[in-house]
Formats: sequence, C-alpha cells, structure tokens
Amino acid sequence: MAHTILFDFLLILLVGVPVVLVMRRFGGSALVAYIFAGGVAGSFSLVNSTDLATFAEIGACLLLFSLGLELDLPQMRKHLRRVLIVACAQLGLTILFGMVLLRFLVDDMPSAFAIACCLALSSTLMVLRALDEQHLRNKQEGQTVLGLLLAQDFSLAPLVLLVTLFLPMQSDAGHTASPWAMVLGMALLLLGTYVFRSALANRLIARVHAAQLPEIEVALSVCIALGTAYFTEHAGLGAAVGAFCAGLALGGDEHRHVIETSTRPLQGLMAIIFFTSIGMQFDIGYVWDHALMVVVALFVSVLIKAMIAGFAFRVTGMATRSAIGCGLMVGQIGEFSFVLAQTAYSSGSLGDDIYKLIVAVACLSLLLTPVMIHVSVHFLPKSSIESIPKEGRTILVAGLGPVGNTVVQVLQERGEDLFLVDRNQRLLAPWHSTPQVTCHFGRIEDMEDWMPVLGRRPIAVILTFPIADTSALVAERLLADDPELLIIARSPYQSQVGQLINAGVKEVICDETATAEGLLPVLTKYLDDSETVIGRRTSLF
Repeated sequence: MAHTILFDFLLILLVGVPVVLVMRRFGGSALVAYIFAGGVAGSFSLVNSTDLATFAEIGACLLLFSLGLELDLPQMRKHLRRVLIVACAQLGLTILFGMVLLRFLVDDMPSAFAIACCLALSSTLMVLRALDEQHLRNKQEGQTVLGLLLAQDFSLAPLVLLVTLFLPMQSDAGHTASPWAMVLGMALLLLGTYVFRSALANRLIARVHAAQLPEIEVALSVCIALGTAYFTEHAGLGAAVGAFCAGLALGGDEHRHVIETSTRPLQGLMAIIFFTSIGMQFDIGYVWDHALMVVVALFVSVLIKAMIAGFAFRVTGMATRSAIGCGLMVGQIGEFSFVLAQTAYSSGSLGDDIYKLIVAVACLSLLLTPVMIHVSVHFLPKSSIESIPKEGRTILVAGLGPVGNTVVQVLQERGEDLFLVDRNQRLLAPWHSTPQVTCHFGRIEDMEDWMPVLGRRPIAVILTFPIADTSALVAERLLADDPELLIIARSPYQSQVGQLINAGVKEVICDETATAEGLLPVLTKYLDDSETVIGRRTSLF
C-alpha cells in the first residue's frame, strides 16, 4: 500500500493509542508512550517520517504556544533573579564541561560546542507534565525549575545562531539569516510581544469570544501562533521561539482561559504527532549494536547535567537536598535539542554515528524523565501549609468573572466570611473594602502563597472559573492536605464532570446541564402559551 499522509496519520494513531492506554494503566506518562510508539513505528518503517516532518514542526509550535499561554509572567518576576543565576550557571557550565569531554569523540571544537549545546537543554514539556502529575508545579522548587526551563527555551535562538556561525556550513546546507537580521528579529519580537500583551490581547480575545464561535477562537490562536513562528523562522530565530512568544502575547490575565479551553484538543493532537516524530528518529538497530556506548553516554550525560544543575540551584541559596532534587528534574536532554542537533548534522560537521548517538541518548533520557521526577520528590521538603490549622468557617471563592461575582454577592449578603483569589487585580478591586471579605491577588494553584495569608484552612472552596483541568488539579492538591474539605467546581462541558468527580470535587455545576435546566421551563411556558393562543384562534372559525 502506498504511503500517504492520511495513511501515516492512521498508523500513528493505531500504534499510539493502545500504547498510551497500556502505559497509563501502569501509571506511565502519555508523552513517554508517544515517544515509544514513534520508536516502534520508525523501527518497522511503518510511517514515512518525511511526510510527518512538517506536522511535527507545527506540533512543536503549538505546544510551545500553549506553554507561553500558561506562563504567569507576574509570578515568574518574583523568581527572576534566581532564575537568571541558575540559567547562566547551568547553561554555561554544561556547555563548558560538555566541550571538554566531547573532544575525545569529535575532531574539532565547533562540533564539540554544537553537541554540548544539545546536552545543555532540558525538556520543558516532559518536566512540566511530570510536575503537574506530581503536584509540584506550584511549589517554590517547581517554579524555579520551570523558570530555568523557560530560560533554556529563550536561549534556543541564540544557541542556533552560535552553532550556525561556528560550524563550517556546506554549500547545500541552506540559506542562513545574517546575525544582524537575527538580532533585529529578536528585538522586534520582544517588543511586539510586550505591546500586544499589554494593549491588544484582551480586547481582541474579548471581541472574538463575543461572537460565540469556538472555531474562530481556535483559528485566531493558530494564525497568531503559526504567523509569529513563520516570522521568526525566516529571521533565523527558529519557529519554536516565535510560537512561544505568541503564547506570551495572548496570555493576558482576563481572557487567557478562552484560548486555553478552545485550543486544548488541538494541542493534544499535536503532542501526539510531535513526540511520535521524536521517537521515530530513535534507531533501535544502532542502539543494539552500540549498547554499551549508548548506556555509558546516557549515564554520564544525565549524571553530569544533573550535578551541574544541582550546583546551579545551590548557588542561589536553595537547600542542598532541594537542589539535588531540582537537578534530577532537569537531567534529561530536551526535545528542542533535536533542533540544534539537526542544524549541526545538516552542516555536515557531524557524522551519522554521532548524530544517531545524540538522538538515542536524548530519547532514552526523555523516557527516564518520569522516573527522575519521582526520585526527586524524596529530596524536596514537605509543604509548609501542612502546619496550618483547620479551624475557621471561611469560604474561599476562586475566579471573579460574572459567575464568581454573583456567588460572592449572595454569600456576602448571607454574612459569610469570604476569601477571594484571582489573578486579575481589576476584578478584585471592587471587593477590597467590603466587610468580612479578604482579597488575594494570585493563582488558586499557589496554595503556599494564599494559605498563610488566610491563616487557616477554608471550610469550603468554590471554583467558578470554567477550566476543568485546573479545577481538578487544585482539588487534588487541596484534598491531599485536607480530605474532608468541601469543594464545589464549575465545568463548561458534561464530558469533563467525571474528571472533576474523580479528583474529589463534591458537587459539579455543568454549564451545559444548567443551561438546559434553565431553558426547559421557559420553553414549556411559551409552548403552553402558544397552544392557548392557537386554541383561541381555532375557536373563532
């Protein structure tokens, strides 16, 4: 049967879905399953990897777009100094040590530099997913790790530039943008991101959302993400950098959930394609023939990288055990190392064996990420909120949109003690001077921030924002510390109610169901009235 792109997609899903289900049955990561499925498809030549290269690049762009969308810049600014120190130390030392060790494998220093740059980057997507699964993302250590990963992502464009300049490019390696064009492109990108986020994002998203057409929201998000990626790719910065900045530009506080909700299914599909394409580059035959060398390279690279990262975290004042744990989290080689490796390979400076070794070590280290995160948990300190007492009758309300404000108004009129949490200062402002109401600017996920402000555990938590994934994560974290806590959440779709119930939410108010329940009495009333009118008209004849 001839290979077509449709046939390749079908094979990826036929191979990937069973693998994901089996791995999830044993508590494994879905992203790891995608890589494994790609390895199976590539080993048996089931899929034409050339056909999927473009879709893999689109998948990478949309995944970076979603990461930028979720990034809380005000929260990250709290850790900016620590992140800069950690990033400079980790990237600089890893590249330096890597170049020294790699001189025994390659003949020239520029090639050693290119490979060392590949080793310096970690997997933002894998670690982020693992942090969420281990409920570590919103702890101080998790935020510091996330900051380092984002700094590595920002460094991708400069590293590509340096690799391009240092390596002797072959004449057929393709056109490379000039350094001045890359610098100008980066400046314009950062300026455009700031202007769009501060002045245009909320207005644009509000207008599109008012049209009540979810497909337009998806189309707008994809156009902005891929359009920015196209600009940065032709400026020589790489498509991934542009997509990430597009997410930052749209990540305003007020309407971010609109884009998150509308694009999440597309992001999931792109994740399958992207990580499967990574797995397809894994040459099982090469690993089998060079098993000892691959294992040694994997062990040395992960160990050295984790030790350097741990040292970088320790330099910022982090406790030794926490630094070790955070170092283990970022010990793998990231998915965007493939971009650097491909750049060096295309230049003709890396041989096939070296390139296959880099790919093999990177894929195996990605597969080990969930295990490394699980081990790192034992080095992290317990949360300080465990000592906060349970006394008190305060009701916590998270999310102050139209629904949240209505809930707060009703509870306030009943004389309840309220604690309001929202990441939009403008929405909190009307309640600041209200009696028996305390306001906290921040995210409900950051329990370590708002729980000490409250000073006691709430008697009930009401989650009024329409993002079921976040509500489920919050419910699991809260119930882990207080299993008797009453949690009421809102779900936009009936299909997500089960997810919230499984997370421990006591009651779920579904927008679809509530709309139907409100619509039926009105519809019945008008139907009855119309039948009466019709009956009267009929009696006249």
